[in-house]
Amino acid sequence: MPPQHLVIVASPEPIEDYAKVVNGPAWRPVMRVEVGGRTTINGWRARWIFVPPSTNEGSAFSGHVVLVWTTGGHTYAVGFHDTTTRRVAKAMDVELVRHLRLVRPG
Repeated sequence: MPPQHLVIVASPEPIEDYAKVVNGPAWRPVMRVEVGGRTTINGWRARWIFVPPSTNEGSAFSGHVVLVWTTGGHTYAVGFHDTTTRRVAKAMDVELVRHLRLVRPG
């Protein structure tokens, strides 16, 4: 299997625009993502998105299949680069998020 590239981000506040989640402060109005279905993992309702390189130049998430969810006033995104198939990248996202534990500061 080719090497996989993982990107994880967390926002200190909820973000509803998925393109803004994956592009962060570098977001521009021309940046778009492909929104897919929903899933629930660890009780978190998440949305699948794909970040096309053609509309997200320079994004760390470019070419990634990403799970995005908001909980506790924060938005999270976890995505592996689609170097084999989107199915494989999605399976890797799910496996990682299933083992993710969010902790409070302090």
